[in-house]
Amino acid sequence: MRFSRLQVAIPAALAVLTMGALSFSASAQDIPVRKAGLWQITTNGTTGTTKNPEQTMQQCVDTASDKAMQQMATGMMAGMKCDKNDNKKDGNKFVGHSICQMGPSKMETKSVTSGDFEKEYSMTGESTFNPPMAGISSSKSQMVAKWVGPCKADQKPGDVIVNGQKINMLNMGKPAQK
Repeated sequence: MRFSRLQVAIPAALAVLTMGALSFSASAQDIPVRKAGLWQITTNGTTGTTKNPEQTMQQCVDTASDKAMQQMATGMMAGMKCDKNDNKKDGNKFVGHSICQMGPSKMETKSVTSGDFEKEYSMTGESTFNPPMAGISSSKSQMVAKWVGPCKADQKPGDVIVNGQKINMLNMGKPAQK
């Protein structure tokens, strides 16, 4: 089965948004950089009352690509006006609570991220939208990331593999190289 670029890009964007949520829930100097190599990331959750299918992806990272993806995510969130953005580090946990305007909706998000970022980390998040955004009033997500070893020979930092297809998050929006 062949998947469209969009079917690969959407879950791959989760990887960037995950780091963005972490960026959003911690001050810049506290944001951990993941151990270089290949990470397997499994996500699941609900949108409203609908259970989302579990999604597993692999992501090849190094220090530079991780920082670049954090900057991309921070840039994506920079245009949001937030009435509340409480963030704290508690041991190995990052706890965030924000209330931000996202288009016509107020989005309230609570998240907890924990782990050592050398072998494993996890994140739970819950968001509500008032009024509902595109018919969605709430979402919950869980993510577990595990370091599986060095990147494979045909991978470079920024590569995300979803549904057997590879896309480089650092090259999204740039013309394809021939």
